[in-house]
Amino acid sequence: MSDIVNLSFDKEAFNIIHHRPINMPVIEAAHKHDFFMILLITKGSGTHTIDFRPLEVKEKVVFFLSPGQAHEWKMSADTFGWQLMFSNKILLSDGHLWPLFSPRSNSFLELTEAQNAQLLHELQAFKHETSASIIQHRLQIVLHLLQGWHTSAYPGDQHSAKNHILNRFLIQLEEHYTEQHSVGFYADQLHVNASYLTQVCSAMTNQSAGDHIRERLLLEAKRLLALTDTDVKGIAYDLGFKDTSYFSRFFKKYTDLTPVEFREQ
Repeated sequence: MSDIVNLSFDKEAFNIIHHRPINMPVIEAAHKHDFFMILLITKGSGTHTIDFRPLEVKEKVVFFLSPGQAHEWKMSADTFGWQLMFSNKILLSDGHLWPLFSPRSNSFLELTEAQNAQLLHELQAFKHETSASIIQHRLQIVLHLLQGWHTSAYPGDQHSAKNHILNRFLIQLEEHYTEQHSVGFYADQLHVNASYLTQVCSAMTNQSAGDHIRERLLLEAKRLLALTDTDVKGIAYDLGFKDTSYFSRFFKKYTDLTPVEFREQ
């Protein structure tokens, strides 16, 4: 059902599977991984839900998953594709620096015929490679290709000062959202004032800095409710809320469900 590359180093650092067809077409229970994943669909149909957002599965589509993201899928039995999995251990640079895997990035990319052929060529080149150094560099090529195509598909000025501030804010938010919920903290980290940070976020994303903080907290709350057995009090504590009642009111205000109702649905 699949070809798995046998490497001479830590299997947890890198793995690639060629699904012919995919061996688990239905994964109904949301789950998460502690590694990055790139999934290329070469044939098939269905739905791939990433962080509670359903995305269409079809030919020549690539999906991107970061460590900790919740995902599940329902694919047709004839779905074929490639699954590339890797950890920070094998990256030549920190994975969080790749916009592909940023919390606000689109999690899927539709490829042209030429792009699909080029990506398949690069993936097939991994098949008999056992050198960690060569695999690292081949992975870097794949990431650069995908990043370029992703930027073209979702255009924006990647080098503007405002975009730089937004990206740094999102990286800081990913590191500190469980302890710091105020816009002022992140503005201080970026050496700007809170009103300017909110202005930048609103101009670039149509959402304020406060909206980004709330959305990240809500996303993690949903992940913990869906993927763990931690009680609501524990989840509130893990996300930096000192009061469980306040956390429950916060969650219901933005989802129309209590944490318990969300878990049970």
